[in-house]
Amino acid sequence: MASSTFRATYRDFEITIVGYEIPEGWRMAVELKRGNRVQVMRDTGRVFRDFASLRCVGVLTSHIAIMEETTGLE
Repeated sequence: MASSTFRATYRDFEITIVGYEIPEGWRMAVELKRGNRVQVMRDTGRVFRDFASLRCVGVLTSHIAIMEETTGLE
């Protein structure tokens, strides 16, 4: 089993997307860090076929969470 990590910065947030391989595919965890505040989101309901697919969903998940926090929109 393997794991892969993607890191990025967006709007003063440090984004870390972690994919960990399971027999059926890949699972995802996303960490958003801004200053001393850390938010971790784990997606245990979905299995992704590869890390590239997982990374795309992780980037979208991060964007939505950041927009909700910075604009107050849901």
